[in-house]
Amino acid sequence: MDTREIINLLADIAGQVESLIGEKGAVSVFRYAGKQLGKRLGEGHVGTEEDARALIAKFFHDKEFMEAITLDGHAATLSGCKIGLVLNERGIQAGKHALCHFGFGLIDGAVEAVTGKKIITLHVSSEYHAEGITCKETW
Repeated sequence: MDTREIINLLADIAGQVESLIGEKGAVSVFRYAGKQLGKRLGEGHVGTEEDARALIAKFFHDKEFMEAITLDGHAATLSGCKIGLVLNERGIQAGKHALCHFGFGLIDGAVEAVTGKKIITLHVSSEYHAEGITCKETW
């Protein structure tokens, strides 16, 4: 099973959760799940926000969820986000879907685990183009 198939399966699960508890409920559940994974990812690492972000970028890249991640201060630019591409194929705008909130929660949890600082990651924009999608996030 490749990354796109896994994302499609997760999108199906998110759809089922949404049908049971609504869009806000699904977003909350997926963000919480991401935050818990982020805390596990950051477990045993103590450092700066920069250290946490490097850990997150490596995770997303290693799992093939993104082609590239550029970090600049309190902003991230995600290029070739496979979650966004799969959502686009389904006619869903990236940034508001429960799967996007899973990623935001993962960032929040990892930063908290590594630095002890609580943050809330927010979607800024998504741009679809010939090479794929570029998403911008902030916290």
